[in-house]
Amino acid sequence: MATLIKLPPEVLRQIVLFVHDGTVKHRFAAYEPPLRRYELKGTNFRTNLSSLRQVNRLFHGIITPILFQHVVICYSGGTQRLQQLSKSVPLRQLVRRLEICIKVRPVENFGDYLQGLKQDKKKILRYLSQLAVVIHTALPRFCNVKVIRVDFEDIAYNLNLDPNPWPRRCCWEEDTTNLFESLATALRRAQLNKLDELDLSFPLAYDFGCFLEDVDTDDYSSKALFKDLKYLRIHSGRATDDGEGIEFRYLTPNQEFDKYIRQLLHLAPNVHSLALKGSDFLVLDDSAFPPLHLQSLNLQSLSATSDALVSLVQQSPALERVIITGVYLESGTWKDILVPLSQSAIMFFYIETCGYQMEGESAHFRPADFADHPDAPYIETTEADDIDACEAVFRRVRENKKRKYGSDYDEVADIKLKEDQRELVEFKTRVLYEYVKRQYNADEATDAEESGDYSDSMTDSESEDSDFV
Repeated sequence: MATLIKLPPEVLRQIVLFVHDGTVKHRFAAYEPPLRRYELKGTNFRTNLSSLRQVNRLFHGIITPILFQHVVICYSGGTQRLQQLSKSVPLRQLVRRLEICIKVRPVENFGDYLQGLKQDKKKILRYLSQLAVVIHTALPRFCNVKVIRVDFEDIAYNLNLDPNPWPRRCCWEEDTTNLFESLATALRRAQLNKLDELDLSFPLAYDFGCFLEDVDTDDYSSKALFKDLKYLRIHSGRATDDGEGIEFRYLTPNQEFDKYIRQLLHLAPNVHSLALKGSDFLVLDDSAFPPLHLQSLNLQSLSATSDALVSLVQQSPALERVIITGVYLESGTWKDILVPLSQSAIMFFYIETCGYQMEGESAHFRPADFADHPDAPYIETTEADDIDACEAVFRRVRENKKRKYGSDYDEVADIKLKEDQRELVEFKTRVLYEYVKRQYNADEATDAEESGDYSDSMTDSESEDSDFV
């Protein structure tokens, strides 16, 4: 300890960033995303920092700015924590990343997480109703915040009938609308001059419409809020389909309201880092994007036309980081997109389980049985040119790294990492395929059995009718 105390504060600060037990990684995750801006992440990290902060005045002074640079508000701490932090001038000035959510999602044991949300539904509903009120006074006080993340994908719904309006309707309809409109209004009017990143996760595409109902003046408009953003992440992860748990929201299907997300993108023409994640409904075409000059692009679980993605690549000569997962083309080919990428300044590339839409213009490029296709972990395609273009992008990444890092670049380790990731994705694909196959066979058997029972009952009924006649 005596030796540590003698170290310069800058060195000591770097040391305490490692006082955690590593991060939890999903066993099927081939790609581990890096830490986001100002993010504290690690098993027991906050607990260890809090303990170390109590050692002496030196550690207190070093750790306090680290500990409070990233603040997470969820229902377990309630809105009281948000209010207390906002009223403490020294602490609120340290906050750079502010996250407001229901509960932090775990990497594994997701079933236990969902069960916990069900058990605490009343607490969550009370938290949400309080948050819709206090957010207006608390948020403007975080004057140094640069990143705001709002994650309400797992929002709770009050399914009781509201006794006041006529005709009668469920409470969740007005409650949900009021909550999202309140959050959008608070973000618009907070005037956080240093804010340059928004990370928005809502259940349905319809919910993003709260940012499009602009009734404020130009200084407090959504346009003013989004035009200064450099980083934007939009995630709509639920659907109103049967079995998704929110079928009661059937009047706002994603297929109809994904236009809200496209409209939102046009409010942010200055972003250089864009991440979009859908639920297999979001379709991106040429009209989806304003002219963008990106450095980072992350697309997950959506559909797109090749023309739209080619335009993004060609407009972004400084594009260095590309992640594409579960993206299916409506038209065009993957070669159209990957060839320009293979001639770019790209420094990082990850692609997993992409392909062609079953009912799109390019559906004929989709293999009949992707599980038996050797390159399915990257792209489910019948076109060898797609795979060749994909490999060309990986080679380009290594060439660009060699030019930038010289002898410090370990190409062998990079190739090994790529192969390890591919093997894991192949294993995951096989497991998923077998699961879907078994599930399909089980459903077919059930349908056949029910059909047989129905036929038998019809036969018996017809026999009785003939006897009666």
